[in-house]
Amino acid sequence: MRLPHYLLVGTMLLTACQSCKKDEADDEPPPMPTPTTTVSAEPPQTTVLTTAEPAGPGEFVRPELDNRSDGVSGKVISISGAKANFNVASDWKTKKGESTVATAADGASRLAAAKGTDPNALLEKLATANGISGCQWGGPLSLTVGKDNLSVQAADGKCKKGGADVNAAWMATEGLVIVGSWDNGADKSDMFGAMRSVAKLKVGKVGVSKLTACCQVLKQNAKSAPPPQNGFMLQAAVTCEAAARNNNLAAVNAALQQFGMQCK
Repeated sequence: MRLPHYLLVGTMLLTACQSCKKDEADDEPPPMPTPTTTVSAEPPQTTVLTTAEPAGPGEFVRPELDNRSDGVSGKVISISGAKANFNVASDWKTKKGESTVATAADGASRLAAAKGTDPNALLEKLATANGISGCQWGGPLSLTVGKDNLSVQAADGKCKKGGADVNAAWMATEGLVIVGSWDNGADKSDMFGAMRSVAKLKVGKVGVSKLTACCQVLKQNAKSAPPPQNGFMLQAAVTCEAAARNNNLAAVNAALQQFGMQCK
């Protein structure tokens, strides 16, 4: 049986369309775009220092000494041959020998002094007299100290005292070298006050013979003084006579004033 031509054409078109749909179905769908992930950078971490940096040079001597003249008053300490003297507080104990040593009443701070123009040659000796050892000194600073605005060299240090760490400082001017130290937590104001009291010696005008005569009076008084006072007076007389030979009125009177005397 022959189909009408229009049915034949329709059948062919339907078959073609079904084949077209089958081809389209066989094609895979395009991939979905991958989402973009944004990563934020973490803020930088703050570094926290847990140990203190070493103290800089002059941590103590610069603020305690430079351009300051508020020294202590009390006992005058004169070192034979030096061109400057200084004071220590009245309640400090003093001991004269190869070096002069002064110690606070509580023993927590002290200093030792001697004549010298080269501090490096005396630091170990004065440290020993001070009861300290193994000192490590910072570089010296040039400062101005005292009512006479003396130019001084000074430095900080770290030392040992009986196995414990202690702070220390030295100062040098006019042929005078001083080394001081203080225990941790101790009051250091009188020790630095002694250094700030440094003053240039005023040379007496009464003459060597008059100064020597004053020292001889002290020596004569020692003969009638009871022990141990007589021994102290004789030692002071020796110091007095050395100062008299240098025509140093201040040093002579420093020796005499210990026993209520004065040379005018």
